[in-house]
Amino acid sequence: MRLFVTGASGLVGRAVLRAGVAAGHQVTGLARSDQAATQVERDGGQVCRGDLRLPEVWAAEAVAEDAIIHAAATFGPDMGAVDRVAMEALVMAARDTGERPRLIYTGGIWLYGDTGGQVRDETAPFDPATPWGWMLDTVAMLDASNAVDLAVLHPGAVYDSDGGGMLARFRAPDVEILGDPAIRWPLVHADDLAQAYLLLAGLPGQGGHFLATAEPGRPVGEIARAVAAPDARIRVLDRAEALARHGNSAFGPMLDQRLAAPRLAAVGWRPAHRDFLQCL
Repeated sequence: MRLFVTGASGLVGRAVLRAGVAAGHQVTGLARSDQAATQVERDGGQVCRGDLRLPEVWAAEAVAEDAIIHAAATFGPDMGAVDRVAMEALVMAARDTGERPRLIYTGGIWLYGDTGGQVRDETAPFDPATPWGWMLDTVAMLDASNAVDLAVLHPGAVYDSDGGGMLARFRAPDVEILGDPAIRWPLVHADDLAQAYLLLAGLPGQGGHFLATAEPGRPVGEIARAVAAPDARIRVLDRAEALARHGNSAFGPMLDQRLAAPRLAAVGWRPAHRDFLQCL
């Protein structure tokens, strides 16, 4: 396949790029900076210079590939607006060129809200009241356009074997647990997530929503104790204090979630990392 990856120098996008190259695919990575471009080249990808905020520069190149894996985000207050403009640009470019590429759009498990202690799967309803409800509007726009062959992947809390991703917050000298140590996070290793993206990219016509969670729910207190240094100071912030200190960024980590991924398993996803403790 010929793949176009946004966010190709980030944790998830880089894992996708490297896995795609290893599998023999031709992978082009969107790179905003010289540093990102160098990283993409070192990982074996081809470079498309461009900024997520300026999709008119790269959208035509993206839709010319077999599949687009959208793994980029600004992670700032403009995240939703920038994402929407980028996806609208892809739709316009696809219509202008007559292409209909496969698009794997990244959602997120926090869209499912608190699961109330129950194990839920892709059939569970979304909670649009979450701060990321804009994603559902963007997905609806993409689906209605019929300009792309769309599937939506919702990754669990992503980590890698170096303790990066969601685990990195527990490597500081002062560790904060937001809400309650008993809150559970569904987990997925970045390398397993990359395989999920590649799997869906190679399954045209497989639409709808897919969860990518290898561990349905691990207590955050257990995660923090496993990752934190022995001399780290661990403090639990109650919900009110967490929201006051961190705003909306505290909302997701305080959701108690147990989420399984039967749809992805049904199409062949077999995560290799099912216990994060054995991966660190």
